Amino acid sequence: MSWKTRELINEGTANLRGSAFRSILLAAICAAAFGGLAFAEVRQAADLSAFAASYREAGAHIAVVSLQGDGIPGSRCEALRWEQGVIGAGAWRSAGQVSFASAPGVLFQAADVTPGILAVWSPGERFYSGAGVIAGMALAEETGLRRGLMVRFLENEPMVVTGVAELAPRMPQATRWVLGPVSPSGFFDECWVEFEPGVSEAGKASLAAIFATGAADPVVRSVRRSDEFTRDPAAEWESRPQKHGWVAVTIALSGFIVAAAWYRRSEAALYMATGTGRLELVVMSAAEHWPIVALGWCIGYSYAVSAHLSWGEGAAMDFARHAAVTSGAAAILLLPASACANALIARGNIAALLKDR
Repeated sequence: MSWKTRELINEGTANLRGSAFRSILLAAICAAAFGGLAFAEVRQAADLSAFAASYREAGAHIAVVSLQGDGIPGSRCEALRWEQGVIGAGAWRSAGQVSFASAPGVLFQAADVTPGILAVWSPGERFYSGAGVIAGMALAEETGLRRGLMVRFLENEPMVVTGVAELAPRMPQATRWVLGPVSPSGFFDECWVEFEPGVSEAGKASLAAIFATGAADPVVRSVRRSDEFTRDPAAEWESRPQKHGWVAVTIALSGFIVAAAWYRRSEAALYMATGTGRLELVVMSAAEHWPIVALGWCIGYSYAVSAHLSWGEGAAMDFARHAAVTSGAAAILLLPASACANALIARGNIAALLKDR
């Protein structure tokens, strides 16, 4: 008996519809396996991404430059803002201590800051760099200051509070400071430079040469030491246990499909006893199993991403792509295994068929 390809596909889809319970059960098993693998990928990617973000927010890629003597030229520090690989740069210098006219016995540290350093100390916030002062969060909570209020220091004219800055993550000692924006002309105590992650180490190494003078060598330090953090996101991602999970998932699902083929071996043997070749049986089995595998992957992957989103966390495109590649590799590898299972199990002679029955 010879089959046309269309007839083989129709026969396979008929078997798919005829064994609805088995098809649904196999699709559910595939969805659970693919979905579990995709969920493990997207969750670990999100966890490592959150840690890397907190690492950056803590100032991991910020270098601080100081220089004995006159100090750091503010204009040279501010000019670094426009260099490639630099996120922000700015300088500050101490302006002594100040006291409010309403509380003359309480002293607060004052500092002159260039516009660029506010973007380094408090990223994501925008401050007015004109006349006025900016209060640290702890100072504002202690004294009741808020944006738009007028404040008067002893022996000074009243000034407007142009902003309240949250400085604790990167410059905790400045949370009780009064910051006065100034032009970058003159010399400053320190220059803060934030680099993009990819050029952080090289950028920090170049700062000594940029601010070098004949009188003294600049001191360059990192805001956060690398040994403060015990996790290595890149190493964790490379050594994640589910990295090769697509192999395990393929083996496990292949076992289910082979077990199902074993219980249907008499059905496959009937096809072969009537003249159906093993290659034709492979095509028929592919028409039956490939839609199940594809449906299982779509359901499992969609469920994994939806479950991650239901936790209130966004799913970046990189997370979704990694999950799709890992679980998709298992699905693709399962396709030939599912197509060949019936052909490998079946025995095609009548005597063997009667014995199996």
